[in-house]
Amino acid sequence: MAATGMGAGPATGTSTGTGTGTGRRRGRPPKADAGDTKGELLQAALELFAAKGFEGTSVRDIARAVGLSESVLYAHFDSKRAIFDAVFAQLGPLSAVSVLNDIGAGGTAAAGADADPPAFIRSLVARTMEVWAAPPARQLISLMAHDDLLHDPALTAGIYASIGSLAQVFERWIDAGRLPGDLGSPLDLAYALMSPVALARVLWLHNGARPEEIEAARSRASRHAELFIKAVFR
Repeated sequence: MAATGMGAGPATGTSTGTGTGTGRRRGRPPKADAGDTKGELLQAALELFAAKGFEGTSVRDIARAVGLSESVLYAHFDSKRAIFDAVFAQLGPLSAVSVLNDIGAGGTAAAGADADPPAFIRSLVARTMEVWAAPPARQLISLMAHDDLLHDPALTAGIYASIGSLAQVFERWIDAGRLPGDLGSPLDLAYALMSPVALARVLWLHNGARPEEIEAARSRASRHAELFIKAVFR
């Protein structure tokens, strides 16, 4: 997907230090504020993308939404597509990798996951749905559908990365004898677990989801997790 409507690039010349209407100063932000500024830009971008579409949102729109100049925005991101990619990294399929890390899927924390694999799967699915039910994540999935981004290479790459991380967990369980080795490859098992969960996200966790739709998504995902557990842990 080409990133159009984004301007020619960062403004040239030196900053004059002129204040903005919000009390901010133009130019590159101090390091202490860089993290907050980047987060504000990502949140503003997501809201604008969801409301106006990717193509309908300009870099200037995003900068103005948080009271900054375009030059400050370009100090953090070199293009509108880079902003989208950063939002997608936080809220797209890779957010499942963050959940895996948070609940101890690898490293020294892996002992917890290996001690009770069914409990780990229940926790993984529940936490993933919790993340995907949050308003920013629902805004993203609506944007992907509205702007025909469901076949974007970033989505494919994110799915492969997240499924690959989960496959490492299944491989460890198979090697340890916690799972039969004839069920399929670790990657097959990862797809079998997460594909219906991702489908529930697409169907029900959209930007305008009603409370009952959010609950339906969680319920479907939870029921699938239980079905998966019964099928693979003999």
